Amino acid sequence: MNKHLEGAAASEGVAIGPALVLREHERPEIAHLPDPGASFDAAVAAAVESLSTGRDRAAAEGREDAADILGAQMLMAEDPMLIDEVRQRITAGANVGEALYEVGDQLSEMLAAMDDEYLAARSADVTEVVDRIGRALAGEPLTDDVGLSEPSIVVATELTAAATATLDPTLVLGFATEQGGPTSHVAVIARSLGIPAVVGLEGLIEQATGSTTAAIDGGAGELVLDPDDDTKQDFANRRDRHEERRASQAAYRGKSVAFADRAVTVAANVGGPGDVERAADAAADGIGLFRTEFLFLDRSNAPTEEEQFEAYREAAERFDHPVVIRTFDIGGDKPAPYLSMEHEENPFLGVRGVRLYQSAADLFISQIRAALRAASHGDVWLMIPMVATVADALEVRKAVSTISDQLADEGTEHGSPKVGIMVEVPSAALIGSQLANVVDFFSIGTNDLTQYALAVDRTSGALAGYSDAAHPAVLRLCHMTALAASAAGIPAAVCGEAAGDPVTAALYMGMGIGKLSVAPTRVDGTRALIDHLSPDQVSDVLAKALAATSADDVRELVDPLVS
Repeated sequence: MNKHLEGAAASEGVAIGPALVLREHERPEIAHLPDPGASFDAAVAAAVESLSTGRDRAAAEGREDAADILGAQMLMAEDPMLIDEVRQRITAGANVGEALYEVGDQLSEMLAAMDDEYLAARSADVTEVVDRIGRALAGEPLTDDVGLSEPSIVVATELTAAATATLDPTLVLGFATEQGGPTSHVAVIARSLGIPAVVGLEGLIEQATGSTTAAIDGGAGELVLDPDDDTKQDFANRRDRHEERRASQAAYRGKSVAFADRAVTVAANVGGPGDVERAADAAADGIGLFRTEFLFLDRSNAPTEEEQFEAYREAAERFDHPVVIRTFDIGGDKPAPYLSMEHEENPFLGVRGVRLYQSAADLFISQIRAALRAASHGDVWLMIPMVATVADALEVRKAVSTISDQLADEGTEHGSPKVGIMVEVPSAALIGSQLANVVDFFSIGTNDLTQYALAVDRTSGALAGYSDAAHPAVLRLCHMTALAASAAGIPAAVCGEAAGDPVTAALYMGMGIGKLSVAPTRVDGTRALIDHLSPDQVSDVLAKALAATSADDVRELVDPLVS
C-alpha cells in the first residue's frame, strides 16, 4: 500500500482511479531480406501512411496538438537525414535493421544533447519514427491501441506520440511515465487536454507491477500506487482545491493586470508547430519568445526566406501585442547539416547564437529579411541570443539597418522592429548599463543565465539540485539587468522558464520587470498571481532574497506570498 513516487510535474491536475500499466515493447528482430532497399522503402511508406491516418483522426477530433506532432513525425519519416543515410549503408552491404537503428540512434542522441529543451525532447520523435519503420520491416501491425477500456491512469515507461494521440481522452484520468520531461509529447498533449501528468518517475514500472489503483497530482509531480483510504481522501481534497483554483484563474483569460500601479503584460513562449495557435487561444499578450530553431533544425537544407516570412507573418497577424522573434540560436550543440561547423569540445561556450552570424551570413540575412517583411504585418521585435559584449549588439544593429536599406531599395514592404537582446550570458547583466544604451529592450533568458552563472550543465540530472533560477546569484544578475533597463528607459522582460515559477515571478515583479513570457498554459495562472501579490510584501521579501545564501532559503521566504 502507498507506494509514493516523485517525478517532474508535466501537467496540472489531480486524479484517483484504476492504474493501466503498459509494458515497453521490444525492438523486433528484422530477418535477412532478399531486397533490403525495396523493403526499406516499403516500410517507410507504410510508416508514413499509418502516421497520416493517426494525424487525420486526431485533426477530425479537434486534437490539434496530437495532429501537429504526428504530422511532424510524417515529415521526419521521409527526412533525407535519416532515409538517405540508411539507404547508403544498405547499398554498402549493411543489414537493413542494423542500418536503420544505428542511424536512428545517432540522430536521436544528437537531438537529446541539444541545449534547447524543446528540440532535445524531439529526440523521442526520431526513436518513435525509427521503431515504426522497424515494425513495418518486421511485418508487425502498426497499431497504436493500448487497450484502454475504462477511465484509468495510464502508467508506462514512455508513451509514443501516436499512442497518446489515439487514446480516448474521456477515458484517461492521468498519465505517469518513467521517462520523458515537461516538453515530451505526453506532457504536451496532456496539457492541451487538461489531463494531469507526471513524468520522469524513476523505477515506475518496477514499482507499478501488480498495482491496481493510483492517485496522481500533476502539479506537485507526485504519484501514489495502491493508495490507502487516507491518501485517497488527501488527493480528493487536492482535486477539489485544484478545480477551484483553475476556475478562479480562468477568470483572468484576456484580463489586464498590474503590479504597484505598473501595467504588466503576460506573453507566451512558442517554439514549435501549433504553439502560435495555443498562445492565441490563451489570449496571451503577444509572444515574448519565438524560438525559431524549429524552422532550421532536423532538415537537410536551410529554410527559405519565404518559408520564414510566412511563419513570422502568421504570428504577427494574430496579436495586437509585440511578437518577439529570437534570431536562430544554433551552433556546436545544435548542429545543422547545411552549415559547415567544426566540432567543439564545449559547445555551450562555443560558436552559437550571435557568434555564428558572420560565418553563416546568408542564413542570418534571410532570417532578418523575413522578419523585417513580417514587421509590416504586425508589431514584430527582434531579439539576439548569446550577446556577451557591446560589440555583439552593435554589429547586429548595423546588419539589421543595412538589410532594411536593401529592402527599401528593392521596394519591398517591410517594417522597423525594435532590436533587443536576450540577457543570458552573465557579462551582459554585468554591463547592462552600457548595453541598455545601444539596444531597445532586454529579455532575461533564465535557463542559460542560471546555467552560466552557476557553472551547471542544465541537461545534467546529477546536477539538477544546483540548477535553480531562485539562487541569489542569479537573482542579483536579474536585478542588475532590471535596474539598468529602468535607468535607460527601455523595457525589461523575463522569458526563461522561471517566468512561470510563482516564486521567481513574484521577485521579478519586485525588481520592476514589465513583462513575463511563459508557456501558453501558464498565462492565466501568471496573471492571477500578479493580481494577488502585495507590492509592499514583495518589496520586503525581495531585499531578503537578494541577501539570502541559497535557492532553498529564497523559496522558503517567498512561498507564503504565492501559495
